[in-house]
Amino acid sequence: MSKKRIVKILSIALMVAMIAMCLQNVAFAEMPEPSKFNGDTTTNTAGTFTDVLNKILGIAQVVGVAVAIIMLIVLAIKYISSAPGDKADIKKHAVIYIVGAVVLFGASGLLGLVKNFSEEAFK
Repeated sequence: MSKKRIVKILSIALMVAMIAMCLQNVAFAEMPEPSKFNGDTTTNTAGTFTDVLNKILGIAQVVGVAVAIIMLIVLAIKYISSAPGDKADIKKHAVIYIVGAVVLFGASGLLGLVKNFSEEAFK
């Protein structure tokens, strides 16, 4: 294999690894022990609403990351198997993909920050 092909394969593998590392933003919380309720086992509407929003945010993050990884794999396969003349067109799609992935992960991180801030502010 040529040096350029090895560099391309390593760069694609590095991008996949970086995206996979973003998956650790998703956390699955455990239910607290009943002794931590201090005798009050009733739930309030705001707590239930927050739980639903947290679940929706988690699902959106997982789906977004999964779609981004699948798109990266498809673009990499197209790029590796394409003719030299078609690679310029695929590079245009790759730039659009990178901008979309940055927006996706930035929005996901921003929503996580807003969620953490609102949880701390309204305790």
